[in-house]
Amino acid sequence: MNNIRAAVIAVWIVIFISGCSSSKTTSTEQIQKETIAEQQKNDRAAAMQLFIDGSLKESKGQFAEAILDYQDALRFDRDPAILYALAKNYAGLKRYVPAIEHALEAVKLDSAKIDYRELLGQIYIHSGQFDKAAQTYRSILTIDPNHVNSLFALAQIMERSRPLESLELYERILQRQGPSWEILLQVAQLNTVLQRYDKATEAYEQMLKLDPSNIAVKQSLADMYMRQKQYDKAIATVNDVLEKNPKNLFLRATLVDVYLQQNDWKSARNEMETILAADSLDPDLHFRIGLAYYSQALKDSSLFNDAITVFKKFEKDYPTDWRPYLYLGVLHRQLKQDSVAENYLNKATTSANWNADAWWQLGWLYFDKQDFMETTRILNKAKMYVPDDFRIHMLLGIAYNRAGMNEDSRVALERAHELNPADINVLSSLGLTYDALKMHTESDSVYEKALRIDPDYALVLNNYAYSLSERNIQLDRAMKMSKRSLEKDSANSSYLDTYGWILYQLGRYEDALVYIKKSIESGDASSVVLEHLGDVYAKLNRIDEAKKYWTKALDKDQKNSALRQKIERGAL
Repeated sequence: MNNIRAAVIAVWIVIFISGCSSSKTTSTEQIQKETIAEQQKNDRAAAMQLFIDGSLKESKGQFAEAILDYQDALRFDRDPAILYALAKNYAGLKRYVPAIEHALEAVKLDSAKIDYRELLGQIYIHSGQFDKAAQTYRSILTIDPNHVNSLFALAQIMERSRPLESLELYERILQRQGPSWEILLQVAQLNTVLQRYDKATEAYEQMLKLDPSNIAVKQSLADMYMRQKQYDKAIATVNDVLEKNPKNLFLRATLVDVYLQQNDWKSARNEMETILAADSLDPDLHFRIGLAYYSQALKDSSLFNDAITVFKKFEKDYPTDWRPYLYLGVLHRQLKQDSVAENYLNKATTSANWNADAWWQLGWLYFDKQDFMETTRILNKAKMYVPDDFRIHMLLGIAYNRAGMNEDSRVALERAHELNPADINVLSSLGLTYDALKMHTESDSVYEKALRIDPDYALVLNNYAYSLSERNIQLDRAMKMSKRSLEKDSANSSYLDTYGWILYQLGRYEDALVYIKKSIESGDASSVVLEHLGDVYAKLNRIDEAKKYWTKALDKDQKNSALRQKIERGAL
């Protein structure tokens, strides 16, 4: 019995001790939980205070100082709102890498929060990462398909790369919130770029309903009507504005464009005279009127003097503007008034030495007068100001060729070819120069390239055919090419001579005589053509006639010693 009592007492002692220990453990855990909760509460309070401090600095534009507060706040509480604020302020400092890092983390912690994704999209845009921005806005639209800001941002991003998708997005916005001036303008402009003028017209018409008195919209609408050849609507739209704003000269210029598209020169001219009579005329508008007169003068030469009058008024009103000098030079060139044209074109190249057109026109002025050395002087000067305009090098090369300076011609034409490898006029001239330098491999290569670009280009066909005939090779092919050039221009004296000379090389002297005589009858024959005719007569044993044409050829080329020897011996 004593043993049993002792065992029972031992069990109760163990239970009592165990109970006391459990109670002590429970109390400690509770204290720890309460301590942690208190600490978290204090941390959140500290974070909140720092967040408020940062927000106040942010509102004053003190982004760097705000970032320091937000970073301290983040040490107490990694709340996505703090990360969002940090991203926003880094973006304000244009520090896009940390801005993106914090925005991405905010999105990761709270993926349903659209504001965080929207900020991320904006940062991507500002940092030029448009593909990632588009991806971000698409993710927002999966959460809220009608999120207008994201629809608009995505539409703007897609405007250049995927304009049709951009238009679809703008249409979704219009369907959701109704007509909007800003959206309709984007729609109108996009459709104009895509040449969907009917859709652009619809957008401008809707804009006009929102703002019936807007002159700019009416002008754009008139332009759309013009592009669709709805001239009556265009005129009515412009006149509607002019009734209330008769002094709006730019609108009158739009009316001029409508009349010109209708080939109604009389009505266009009446409007232009009204514009020119204005007390003060914008130089760009004055130039626009001058161009209209110039374009019409090219169709009707009786208007050249009228065009000159317009540009002379322009010159008087704006003496430092280069444009009247250039066009007055061109107009006087057309009238063969070379000295006046030269004066104006020199003024144009002086006041606008960067303008390749002015140098080109001045170069052509001397080239047309066959003053090839002055042409090369002008164009070499032009190269200092417009070194990369292929036309300058091309004309320089042709002028050198005409002056017999073929090596200089080659250098200039090779540069022109380098600047514009596909220009067939450059290829044609370069082939001719290579041929003159006996660089036949290069010449043939250039001609072949030209014919791949345009198999029916008559000048290349003729020049290539003549080169082959001079070397007495591939005569059958040469004849086919020459015949095709004559099909394009049957009266061309050079083409007739080439065909005749190929016949001569083939031994068909009677046929050759017919074509070379036609060549001489077609114009002022060169020494070469006259010599060819003499050679044909020699083959036909008509020596007196051969000497006659050889002598004529020598009169035009006194340096031709081989020709002189033919005459002396009276035979080939």
